[in-house]
Amino acid sequence: MRPVRPLPSTLRDACFTVHHALDLGVTPARLRGRDLASPSRSLRWASPTAPDPLAVARGLLLLHGDAVVSHQTAALWWQLPLPERLRADPMVHLTLPARDGSVTHVRRRGVVSHRAALPEDDIWPLGRWIVTSVERTYLDLASALREDELVELGDAIVCAHDDDRPSSRGTFSTPARLVERCESSHARGVRRARAALDLIRVGSDSVQETRLRLALVRAGLPEPELNVVLAVPGRPRRVFPDLAYRRRRLSVQYDGAHHADPRQHQLDIERADLTAAAGWAEVRISADDLRVLVPHRTGLVPRAVVKVEEALRAQAALAR
Repeated sequence: MRPVRPLPSTLRDACFTVHHALDLGVTPARLRGRDLASPSRSLRWASPTAPDPLAVARGLLLLHGDAVVSHQTAALWWQLPLPERLRADPMVHLTLPARDGSVTHVRRRGVVSHRAALPEDDIWPLGRWIVTSVERTYLDLASALREDELVELGDAIVCAHDDDRPSSRGTFSTPARLVERCESSHARGVRRARAALDLIRVGSDSVQETRLRLALVRAGLPEPELNVVLAVPGRPRRVFPDLAYRRRRLSVQYDGAHHADPRQHQLDIERADLTAAAGWAEVRISADDLRVLVPHRTGLVPRAVVKVEEALRAQAALAR
């Protein structure tokens, strides 16, 4: 069996167009090789792994100069959270501009084509990428996401932390800009998008934190604050509660999977000690606390709701 002729280095581990490969001297026979996948017409994928939607999208932009990466594919590009059903979908979403009443579509395997008038502010060109803005992406996904999923998406878009935190974070956008983009829109799902805007808050670091906040509020508990900082005099390290009840001096911390790491476990112990030194109490919430449902006066709720409610009650008793 003859060995497979290697591809030029610029084509390896990439999605490339057949035209570009031919220009580099790759033969048509080589482009029919079994080691190459064809995610869409005139595209090849040179990798042992399954085609990545973003890599395929990049190749499609080379073939369709007017196309803009949009919807869930744009959310992947912006690294925004999506529910598993969308994150695992291999389809690539492209939007083509509607100009002068013309009808333009991309009819390709593996591609969902949309047509819309895209104002300049809705398009984000960056190098060889052309994607919809985060505000437009939020609006485009309103018809595919449930309200809580839109809140999770919106929280990720507007999340920001001050520079004094261990990991400062700049915002993709602001609540005001999201409101402005949705205000005059008549797109499908825009009512749901507007309803979700009322629940979006600045400072939520993860989908789990957003879900916890929504569960607490819907069970009738006060809405917790975000971006609260606890400082202990004489201690250099400060505490950054995920959610906080300042009046009750209660810190709520969501402990994800990385908290099982021995080093992180030690840091968590120090965090609890510092919280106590600041005169606050700490309640720790796990993934199981969000997943397991228990009886409550409002119906079945995540166990986390009961844990936080009991901690608030204990703090109130101490304050008497």
